[in-house]
Amino acid sequence: MKKIIVGILAAGLLTGGYYYYSMSSETTQTPSTSPSPTNSSSDAASESSELATIEKYTLEEVATHKSKEDCWLVLEGKIYDVTPYVASGFHPGKEAILMGCGKDATSLFNNRPNGSGAHSDRARKMLSKYYKGELAQ
Repeated sequence: MKKIIVGILAAGLLTGGYYYYSMSSETTQTPSTSPSPTNSSSDAASESSELATIEKYTLEEVATHKSKEDCWLVLEGKIYDVTPYVASGFHPGKEAILMGCGKDATSLFNNRPNGSGAHSDRARKMLSKYYKGELAQ
């Protein structure tokens, strides 16, 4: 009886092992470490099209976004739609941010009216979330 059980187990291991080996060799692929030419050229094309499609707005256009419900700022030539931030109520200066809505707020941002100096690095990093475009010259 032991010989039969051992024989069945051995046969199962052998066929199971073969099945596992054949399945793993069919499905295992060596990952490519270099990008395919198609991907790299399409990446370059999309990157250049992103650069080409940067929106530009005049100061007059920015001036139409000057309310709590629709607030755009110009900071160092870049335009930010900070409406969601204003609505969140998280601005430490509360409604002081509204002083910059619809205009070039670079001087306000770099030298706050309350005398506490320029905005922090943290505040500067947050701006990327609200980037809208560039100021047209």
